[in-house]
Amino acid sequence: MARLAAKHSLQHPLVESRVYETEPDWHEHDYCQLLFGLSGQSEVEMGGQLFHTNAASAVIIPAGVRHDFLGDDENRQLVIDLPACTVAIPHRLLDKPFEFAIPNALGRLLQQTKATRSPQTNWALSVRVADQVVQLLGGKQNDATYFPVRQIDAYLRQHLATPLSTSQLSEQFGWKARRFHDLFCEAFGDTPQRYQHRLRLDFALSLLSKHTESLTDIANTLGYADQPAFTRHFSARFGTPPGKWRGALLSDIHHPHTN
Repeated sequence: MARLAAKHSLQHPLVESRVYETEPDWHEHDYCQLLFGLSGQSEVEMGGQLFHTNAASAVIIPAGVRHDFLGDDENRQLVIDLPACTVAIPHRLLDKPFEFAIPNALGRLLQQTKATRSPQTNWALSVRVADQVVQLLGGKQNDATYFPVRQIDAYLRQHLATPLSTSQLSEQFGWKARRFHDLFCEAFGDTPQRYQHRLRLDFALSLLSKHTESLTDIANTLGYADQPAFTRHFSARFGTPPGKWRGALLSDIHHPHTN
């Protein structure tokens, strides 16, 4: 029997390995979910449409959408829960149910993700996956006016050290500033400045995983005035100073807890 819809409020990404029961079940939640098949087969029904996951396919489950699901005896999924305004990824790519193929490189990364991770590692993995999802899907879900979501996201990622105004971005992509701002907010779920700020700090997570990068070097790479400015913004976003974050991340890498 189907259980009541589940509502959970998350403040950070959550990465878990899960197995679906062979009997149908359903729920819904107030955050987006990326469902990657690792083994076996599973089915997810949303809005009367059937989606499948296996070792070669993944499914986007939008926030607030009821989904019915079941799996075979050998199914296993890697599930990434993405609350709004956590990892920087355009809202438009996550607002409709969608099934897509898992590239080989991403599949290898997911297959290696077997340990119970700290919040720091969950964030870092979610950022890496989000980057690949944008590259895969950014050109496939545009409206009739073709607002170039993937190209804008890529441009912002390439200019992390340079704060870009709406006027600069709109001129780069050939739009009037007001119209660009409105379309950007609709497609990305945030203003251009706040979205770029999230991208900069997301990229900081990748840099922090490299123990050879000093905090001063990371601050310079991302265009912050100095290390204290970087530390202040990082702590405000993640609730932990970057040095302490790096320590927890490296500890999890070298001493993972097994499932």
